[in-house]
Amino acid sequence: MKFKHKTVENVRLTDRFNTRQQIIGTIYLTSTHLIFTDPEGKRETWILHSLISSVDKLPTTQQGCPLRVRTKHFLSAEFLIPKERDCADLHATLNQLKPDSYEKLYCFLYQAPNYLEKIWDPFLPATEYMRMGAPNQHWKIEDGNSNFDMCDTYPPLIYVPTLTSKAMLFGSSKFRSRGRLPVLTYLHPNGASITRCSQPLSGFSARCQEDEQLLQCILRTNPHSNTMYIIDTRPRVSIPVKSSSLRINAVANRAAGKGYENEGYYSNIQFKFCPIENIHIMRTSLQKLLEVSDMKNPTMNQYLNALDSSSWLQHIKSVLDAAIFIARVIDIEKKNVLVHCSDGWDRTAQCCSLSSLLLCPYYRSIHGFRMLIEKEWLSFGHKFSDRCGHTTTSDNKEQSPVFLQFIEAVWQLSQIYPTAFEFNERFLISLHDHSHSCQYGNFIGNCEKDRLDLCVKERTYSFWNFILQNVNDFKNPLFRPQSSYASEVLLPVINAQTLKFWLSMYHRFDSALLPKENISNTLTRLVDHTTSLSDHARLLEKRIRELNSTFDNNQTTTTSSSSTTTSNEGVDDSDIEKRNHHNNICLPEFDSGLSDVDISQGRITNSISSKLNTILQPPPSLSDVESGFSGDYSPHNKALSSSFILPHQSSIDLNDIPTLERIALELNSIALDWRSYNAPVHCACSLPFDSAQRKYNCWRCGENYCTRCIERSIHLPGLYSNSLAPVCKTCARSIKSSPSFADFSALVKSKSTDFIRSQTAMKLSRSMIDQFINDR
Repeated sequence: MKFKHKTVENVRLTDRFNTRQQIIGTIYLTSTHLIFTDPEGKRETWILHSLISSVDKLPTTQQGCPLRVRTKHFLSAEFLIPKERDCADLHATLNQLKPDSYEKLYCFLYQAPNYLEKIWDPFLPATEYMRMGAPNQHWKIEDGNSNFDMCDTYPPLIYVPTLTSKAMLFGSSKFRSRGRLPVLTYLHPNGASITRCSQPLSGFSARCQEDEQLLQCILRTNPHSNTMYIIDTRPRVSIPVKSSSLRINAVANRAAGKGYENEGYYSNIQFKFCPIENIHIMRTSLQKLLEVSDMKNPTMNQYLNALDSSSWLQHIKSVLDAAIFIARVIDIEKKNVLVHCSDGWDRTAQCCSLSSLLLCPYYRSIHGFRMLIEKEWLSFGHKFSDRCGHTTTSDNKEQSPVFLQFIEAVWQLSQIYPTAFEFNERFLISLHDHSHSCQYGNFIGNCEKDRLDLCVKERTYSFWNFILQNVNDFKNPLFRPQSSYASEVLLPVINAQTLKFWLSMYHRFDSALLPKENISNTLTRLVDHTTSLSDHARLLEKRIRELNSTFDNNQTTTTSSSSTTTSNEGVDDSDIEKRNHHNNICLPEFDSGLSDVDISQGRITNSISSKLNTILQPPPSLSDVESGFSGDYSPHNKALSSSFILPHQSSIDLNDIPTLERIALELNSIALDWRSYNAPVHCACSLPFDSAQRKYNCWRCGENYCTRCIERSIHLPGLYSNSLAPVCKTCARSIKSSPSFADFSALVKSKSTDFIRSQTAMKLSRSMIDQFINDR
């Protein structure tokens, strides 16, 4: 279908919690977004087509025809359209915009900002397993799946016990659902391991000797225990089997040739059921949770009863309980654990990743969490496209919030241990949103093989590169690496009172329900403001030292000149004048305007201060563009005098000698006061702020802006470190249009180049010395 851009005017956007509050504007429907703007520029709402989950045409009212748009990141927008025909056309168009193939997804059309390059930092499983200590005497790399012959939803390289053979692995693969045989996913420092697989195709009587041998090989990899656990994460029903209350709801599966391991065939194995409901029950639970979020002015009993009937928090607790049990077995009992559900790509991924997060502090860092997602969810084949409904070919019954539950479980842990995680809430929300948005190629397809076939690394942008370029936006200001929680195994006790409703996820667009000031955002703002002021203060201290040294040198030179004049009465006046001109030290590049009479010990300080005050108060006609932001700007094109080098300056700082004009520019380039985050509701560009969106303070003017109104590639002259600072586009244009900004940028670049060269030379000299020592 050929897309046609649409425009619908006089549309009313209604607040779902206050129907009397309406904004009149225009809807613009583009090939990628639905955009609502009001003529006064008070609000601007952008909805990506790939994030739309449902479009419902509601019964017509006297005011017009309502159209409700719901998104996968929990925005509910109700538009009141004057003409029913326009509403019907818009409804039909939006329902037909979902792509019918991977090739039509947004990631293959997306044009990223200039700062984001199409670079993929490759995830190398070998590096991650090497960090854990594999391969070793117990575990080896197996390349039998390099062409996906063994299992097409597993990575090409897998880690298995060293005692296994290819025949054993292929035999076990044929016995397990979807060919997902037991493989290593986490190795603890104490030697205990977590392996994952899918359910066996055991039926009521079938068995597989290769699979039984493989599990015995896994058992022998741990010298500290002669038993191991098999964790089945499917729910069970009470069925009397030899006076014990077992088994699972998959009794029907067993009749169909699937089921669970027979205890009689697997020796030294302990079986444990950690019940987690299937994808269909989880999908229904989320729908009920969203109905709770839509309730308007409920009573406390109504709200709590509806939240309880959704069972959402109960399901989150079930996932956490299973992960905590696995972590406890690994860390305290020092036993190996094999985890599986039905096909091993939903509940298995949840439990393996969460238990690894509890066991290993590395996974609580931003980089480590990325490795965890790559390994447990992407490499081992979580069906992102089916579970998130990326295309029309995905069965609606296959959609389920499996990844959302994992993200929320991590958030619940971060609320229990606020100093143990390097990443913040915004990082988790962004991760969830972009698993649905199809803006990046990381989460496209159902397995690694799908992404290789689509060549996503060559054709799309990487979500992790986006995180890396904006890493400060996703850091937790409360993170303390030295704290005990950040460096130890986490084994929390989860009670009903422990879990919270995630308001910032499910009500992020409802500003009336959110806290007026977010603690994490406020702390981040304070850290950034302190960093800015500290960096600026270091530069001012440097300038004060330089001016003091200059004044002292001027006083010494004046005294020395007077003595020289007295002792050389018989010398020709022209020689004295030349000598004084050569020895006199003054501020280069700037004419101070002081007379010869002023340059004396009693009046030089007052004269310089008076001149400095005059420069720091420019006439009203002097704009920011005219003043410029220079590094070594020289209005008189004077050469620098080597005699001005101060004792604490290096030769690299020679071109960075301060002038009074330069000092004035440095003082005017840093905002001392920043606007609070709780003041603005919308950015200057009319984009509304929500809890998942980072608010920025411009380091030059101090005002609040959204991410699209901020530039991060500006060097401010007022910073000692010469580091890049976030600056609003208005200030950035003002800085860049300065005739001397190019000179300042060149100075910063030359310093960086010289620093790199010096570091390279030092490394080279050290290596030569080491080589010389080794040769001797």
